[in-house]
Amino acid sequence: MARVYANAVEMLGDEGKAIEWLGTPNRALGGESPLDQLDTDTGARMVEDILGRIAYGIYS
Repeated sequence: MARVYANAVEMLGDEGKAIEWLGTPNRALGGESPLDQLDTDTGARMVEDILGRIAYGIYS
């Protein structure tokens, strides 16, 4: 969870934006928030994948 949070802060450039993004429902996650996905390894990897897409400007 800490790794995903740190990654979100780095990709979004701001702690406040990262916290908001982690708590907001996301279409790429079936309408669930990234935070809801962090209780499993698979979910955490999905969130990290989305953050990687954001870093490279790929729509997700």
